[in-house]
Amino acid sequence: MIGKQQIIVIGLGIFGETIARELTRLGHDVLGLDSDEQRVERLAEDITHAVIADVTDEKSLIELNAGSYDAAVVAIGRNVEATMLATMQLRELGVKKVWAKALTNQHHRILERLGATRVIGPEYEMGVRISQELNYPMVHDYLSLDDDYFVVDFYTTEELVDKTLAELIDGAPVEALVLKRLQEAHPHPDHTWTIRHGDRLVLGGHLDDLRELVERL
Repeated sequence: MIGKQQIIVIGLGIFGETIARELTRLGHDVLGLDSDEQRVERLAEDITHAVIADVTDEKSLIELNAGSYDAAVVAIGRNVEATMLATMQLRELGVKKVWAKALTNQHHRILERLGATRVIGPEYEMGVRISQELNYPMVHDYLSLDDDYFVVDFYTTEELVDKTLAELIDGAPVEALVLKRLQEAHPHPDHTWTIRHGDRLVLGGHLDDLRELVERL
């Protein structure tokens, strides 16, 4: 588990507030910044520090010693220019890890060029996730490890009960990583395992191979 960090969260709307609260709950020191006094007051007693600040003014970030922080999340809502300025200034001040929220594809590209170490598109990413779950109802969750390799956690359906993993995978170039049964997780299950009602299976493989397999199920 990662050690305690000092993290700045800029923009305390719903998205930024959620991040600030959760990071605090996880034991990190969190500095929340927003130009809106009500947002700052709402979080003042729930995170390490909450400060009213104009983050487009580099002097404000210098006075707050922003460059000494381990990471920053720029979660500003609709102000594209403020997001870009804050991202650029945090990187210039020496913050090594800067995650920034993008509103459009063009905004995404600009933030990358300004040095953001990760660009987040929450509406886009959630839209993709919801679409995938609606299209593949048996899929519980999925994770992209790089551009083409995914890990998929899915519920086994009634049609799969009493089949072996070998019959389920049926020669597809994917790997059974974990079989979850009741309260236990069995890593790298042998292909002779028989699927039972309520089992969940975690598979790893390339996206096209996983999609073809899930569509067969």
